[in-house]
Amino acid sequence: MSSSHKRKNSHLFLQRKNSSSFNMEDIELNEFPSGANSSDNPRIVVDPPPSPSTQENGNVSNSSLRSRGIMGSWRRYRARSMLFFSIVLILLLFLVPFHIVKSTADLQKNAENIYSARSFDIDNVLNGDFSYSEKSFHFIQPPPETVKIHEEDPGLYLTLQEDGNNDYTMFAKQLYDKHFSKRLGTNKFQYQDKEYVVQKARVSYNLDKIIFATDLEPEFRHSSHGLYWIYDVETEQVLPISPYPSLSLTPISYAHFSPNFNYAYFVHDNDLYIQSIHTKNYANRLTTDGSFNILNGKPDWIYEEEVLADEKAVWWCPNDSKLIFAKFDDSEVNTYSFPRYINNDNMFPQSEEIKYPKPGSFNPKFELYMLDLGSGVISLLNTMESAEGDWGEDYILYDAIWVSPDAFLFKISDRSSQKLIVRVYDTKDDSIETIYTLDYKKFDGWVEKTKNVVPLTPMEEHGRSEYGYLDILPDENGFNHIFYFARFSDASGVQITRGNWEVANQGIIGYEYGTNSVFFLANINGPMTQQLYTVTFNRGDANSVKILQNPDKKNDFYDFKLSPSCRYAVAKKLGTGIPATIAGDLFDVLDTDTAKDNKVIRLTDDTDLQKSLQRYDLPITSYKSMALDDGTEVNYAEIKPRFLDANKKCPVLVESYAGPGSQSYFTKFNVFFQQAVSSRLHAIVLLVEPRGTGGKGWKFKSWAKNKIGYWEPRDITEVTRKFIKMNQQFIDKERIAIWGWSYGGFTALKTIEYDAGQTFNYAMAVAPVTNWTYYDSIYTERYMGLPKDNTHGYRDLATIKGFKSFEKIRKLFVVHGTADDNVHIQNTYEFVDHLNSLGINNYDMHIFPDSDHTIHFHNAQKVVFSKLYQWLRDAFVGHLTPR
Repeated sequence: MSSSHKRKNSHLFLQRKNSSSFNMEDIELNEFPSGANSSDNPRIVVDPPPSPSTQENGNVSNSSLRSRGIMGSWRRYRARSMLFFSIVLILLLFLVPFHIVKSTADLQKNAENIYSARSFDIDNVLNGDFSYSEKSFHFIQPPPETVKIHEEDPGLYLTLQEDGNNDYTMFAKQLYDKHFSKRLGTNKFQYQDKEYVVQKARVSYNLDKIIFATDLEPEFRHSSHGLYWIYDVETEQVLPISPYPSLSLTPISYAHFSPNFNYAYFVHDNDLYIQSIHTKNYANRLTTDGSFNILNGKPDWIYEEEVLADEKAVWWCPNDSKLIFAKFDDSEVNTYSFPRYINNDNMFPQSEEIKYPKPGSFNPKFELYMLDLGSGVISLLNTMESAEGDWGEDYILYDAIWVSPDAFLFKISDRSSQKLIVRVYDTKDDSIETIYTLDYKKFDGWVEKTKNVVPLTPMEEHGRSEYGYLDILPDENGFNHIFYFARFSDASGVQITRGNWEVANQGIIGYEYGTNSVFFLANINGPMTQQLYTVTFNRGDANSVKILQNPDKKNDFYDFKLSPSCRYAVAKKLGTGIPATIAGDLFDVLDTDTAKDNKVIRLTDDTDLQKSLQRYDLPITSYKSMALDDGTEVNYAEIKPRFLDANKKCPVLVESYAGPGSQSYFTKFNVFFQQAVSSRLHAIVLLVEPRGTGGKGWKFKSWAKNKIGYWEPRDITEVTRKFIKMNQQFIDKERIAIWGWSYGGFTALKTIEYDAGQTFNYAMAVAPVTNWTYYDSIYTERYMGLPKDNTHGYRDLATIKGFKSFEKIRKLFVVHGTADDNVHIQNTYEFVDHLNSLGINNYDMHIFPDSDHTIHFHNAQKVVFSKLYQWLRDAFVGHLTPR
C-alpha cells in the first residue's frame, strides 16, 4: 500500500474527532458503465415462459367420436393399440433418459453461449484485457532534514521516456519548474564489450550518481542477488560495485546509498561492506564472519518474511556519521531442505536449504552493532538487560530507526510477541534506556508488524525544543492511532487522533513543518475504504481530524505518496470506479475524477481497459455486513453477475483469507479470478472477513488469539448459510464452493472440516497450511503462543484433522508448489496421506515443480489460475463426480 499528502489552508472537510465506528450498511457499487442496455446490445431473455396452448387443436371428446359412428370399432382398435403402446413405452424407457441428457447438455451449451456474448473468462483476464499501464514517476528523496518547507521543495522526480524496442531514457524532472529536465542515462550500457540491462535504479538527490542493478535473481519475498553498479551521470562511466579490489563482477545481495549519498553499502556472502562514493577507494569490509548461519546487515528468512519485510538490516543516522546493523545467528535454527527438479542437464535433483524455525524450536538470535565512521570503531549494543524480563536471548527485533543524529530507537518483544519494549540508544553518553513497555495482553492481542515511526526535528515555534517523533500505537479502546512524543526520551506520547477507526496503510505518510500537520491514511468511512486525512497539533494537543478529500465519496480507496515537504503528491485512486494516478500540487490531486489537466500530470493509460469495459458486462460488487447469531458484525463483499435471471439459479463461490489481523477486501477496482468466475460461470462470489481479521480494532482482532482455525470456519459457514437463505430464489444449493490460498487454503479446508458437506459441495485449497506446527515460529507463536502452552489450540484447532468431513463433499482440489519456502509442501503431502489412509479419494491434486509460494515458475501462475477456473467450471456444470 502507500503513502499520502497534505497542504495548508484549502477546502478541508471537518471530521468529528470522536467519530463512532462506521456502520457498514449495504453499499452497492456500479464500478463502470455497462452499455448492456443500449440499442445495439439488446438484453437477451433466457428460457421465456411457454405460450399458452389452445384447446381446439388436438383435443377430441368422446361425444364427438360417438357422433361419428366409430365407437363400434373401439374394442378392436384398443387391442391393436395396447400392443403398439407397449412397444412405444419400452422404447421411451430408453429414449427419454438419452433425450434428457442431450437436452440438459444443450441447455448448458445454450446458456453458456447466451451469457458469453458480453461475459468474460479467466483467459480474458490473464491475456490482459483488463490491464492498464502507468507512466513511471518516483520522487527522488533528499538527505534527511534538508527539505522541510514548500519553498525548498521542487518536487524532483525520476521518470522514463520510452524510445522503442524496450529502450528507455531516464530523466529527472520537477513539478515546480515544468521546463526542468535532466537526462540521466539509458536503461542499457556496455561494460567490457557486453551489454547490460538495468532492472533497478537509485538516484542521488544531486543527480550526479546512480546505483544500477542488473542480472537480478530473486531469493525470497523481498530479497534478490545480482550485479550492482555505480554510474557517473556527467562522465557516463559505469563501474561494478564489488567486494574485491579488482572490481571483478560479483553478485551481491543489494546496494544502497547512505542518507546523504556519501557512501554505498552492500552485502556479499552475508558480510557487510561500505565504500565512498566520491573517492576511488575500494569497498571496506565491516564483518568477516558471514556464512550460511551468520548474516550481517541482511535479515535471515524469517526476519525478512515476518518482521522487517526488507532485504536489508542496516540503519544510518541522518548525517551519515554512524550506522547500526543487525547480525543474525541461525546456528541453532533447524534447516529445511527441498529439491530443485528442473536443473537443465543435471541427472539428479539439486537440494536447496534454508534456515526455518518452527513453533517451539530454536529461533535466530540477533545482535546490534554500531560503526562510528569518524573513529572507524564497531561496538556491540546492549539490546536487552536481564532485569527487564526473563527472556534470555529469545526475543525479537521488531523495528529500528534513528530519531535524531545521536539517538537510535529500537523495539523488541518476547518470543511470543506479547510484550513490546521500546529502547533508545543515546550515542552521546553511550547509554541505552527503556522508554516504555506496551503489554498487548490487555487487548488479548499480540505485537504487530509496526508502522513507520516519523522523526521530528526541533521546532521552537511549535513548542518542540528537542528531537521528537510520531508513532502508531493502539489506544485505550484498542484502535491504532497517532501518538506524538515531544522528546525521544518521553515515556508516553500524546494521542492526536482518536475514534473507533484506524490509521491505515503504513500509517503516517507525511509531516508538514510549516503548519505542524500530519498527513495519514485512515478507514474512517468504513473498514474497506481508505482516504487522506490531516491533523494539526500544537504541543501535542489533540485537534479535529480533517478529511482532505470529498466527504461525499465515502467509498473511495486512495493511496498517496508525498514529496518531502508535503507540497506535492502522487494520488492513486484504486476504487471505486476505474483506477487513476495523477501527480501535482497536493491540493490539485485530491480527486482524480475532477482534477484539471492543466494542473496535474496524468500517469494512467487505461485505453485498453476502457475498450474492455465497453465490450463486457462486468459483475456488480456490493460491500456489506451481516449480523451473526451472537450479534457479531462480519464484513463481506458480494460479486454478482450484472444480470441475474430468476429462471437460472447461480452457483456460489466463497473466498476468504482470514489471517489474524489481516485485511484482504477493500473498495478497490478489481477484475481477476473472482470476477471471471462471476461473469462467465454466472456465479455469485462472496469475499468474507471473519472474526480475527483487521481494520476494526482489537475487540474484533482478538477473537483469533490462541484460536487459529476456530472462528474462521464458523463465521464463514454462518455468513454463507444466511446469504443463501436471503437469496434462495437465485442460488443453487447443490453448487456451493469455497477456496483460498495460503492461510486462505487452511481456512477453506477448516471450513469443510467444520461444515461436513451441509453447506459446501466443493473446495479448492492452494498452498494450504494443514498443521500450524509446520509453519514458521514467529508468525504462528504471535497468535498461538508456544505449543507447550497451548496444546489444545495447536492439536484441535490449528490442525486439519476431521478427515471424514471431506468424503461428505463432492470434490476437493489441492494445489501446491514443490519449492514453496513459505508453506512447505509437507503440509499438503501429509494431508493427502491422511485421506489416502482412510480411502477418501474424491480429490484432485496438481503439483507445480520448483514453484514457490506464489506458484509462478515456468508459466505456472497462468496455468494455476486457468486450472482453478476450469476445475470450478466443471464442478458447476456437473462434470466433476466422486471417484
